[in-house]
Amino acid sequence: MSNDLLFASDESFPPQDAPAGRGEDDSGGPPWLILVADDEPEVHAVTRLALSRLRFRGRPVRLLDCASAAEAERILRETPDIAVILLDVVMETEDAGLRLVRRIREDLGNRTVRIVLRTGQPANVPEEDLVLAYEIDGYTAKTELTARRLFTGVVTALRAYADMAALEQRLTETNRALEEATVRLNRLATLDPLTGVWNRRRFLDLAAAELARARRYGRPLALFLLDLDGFEAVNDAHGNTIGDAVLRAVVKRVRAALRISDHIARSGGDEFVVLLPETDAAGAAVVAERVRAALAGSPVAAEERAIPVTASIGIASWLPDEPGVEQTLHRAERALHAAKRGGRDRVERA
Repeated sequence: MSNDLLFASDESFPPQDAPAGRGEDDSGGPPWLILVADDEPEVHAVTRLALSRLRFRGRPVRLLDCASAAEAERILRETPDIAVILLDVVMETEDAGLRLVRRIREDLGNRTVRIVLRTGQPANVPEEDLVLAYEIDGYTAKTELTARRLFTGVVTALRAYADMAALEQRLTETNRALEEATVRLNRLATLDPLTGVWNRRRFLDLAAAELARARRYGRPLALFLLDLDGFEAVNDAHGNTIGDAVLRAVVKRVRAALRISDHIARSGGDEFVVLLPETDAAGAAVVAERVRAALAGSPVAAEERAIPVTASIGIASWLPDEPGVEQTLHRAERALHAAKRGGRDRVERA
């Protein structure tokens, strides 16, 4: 390549620091990585000389050299955060650089790195065709490349890279925030807002899944309904704030008496339902009695008040001829009413 004109017209360039544009901060940081892919050593030398003092947004540049498209691709795969590629068109083959542009954008999926093509044979492909056909940021004949044009092209590419990286970062943060909000909304859609246990809708989904598993593997499944005795009197005597505090304390005690595999949901104002996977009628009676005793054992403390709490519980085990859990719930409800009629603070089986 003849490089008689290379950098000849403006030897005083480049300035020590690229001036920051409006809104650009001089924050410093790691160097900008610029990959120079060219099979002519003198191109690497003059490029390094021209960019040796360049600083952009308070950060210097670091040049990575290679002599082939294949080596450039390897470096791109191994080195993250390359900002700009100064890429020769003709290296191993007449179109090695062009092929690499396609691989960068399509195979590697790298849309952030900015690519400036440089060629010693500008007549081979019209510049307009290259700009339209390839996702590049510049196309320059080496014989026309001065230090000023190189400086301007690199700074323009760095600015585009920085803006693109900032946009991708904002998009990543926005997507993360949306995902977190979706998780929160999903939880709100399945949890009772007062007590934090499952709501009835979520309970029915869990019960359907456990019922399908019990039917498939012939395993037992039970549940019980729990209703606080005389809870309306608590609200009437102490107010809804105290009543809400009592409900939260009740949930805490019930959870402590249940097993890890059990599920509790709020099915009404002061009524809860508990699903007991892998549990037969006898096992369900043991768990229900433990819950009843945990509630009746001592008053609930709510805002410096001791409020006695008891519960009536109705148990039902799923029967193989029941098509869904709704039938099991109906039988548990009848057992609950029997517990109420029998004096309350007791457990009854369906």
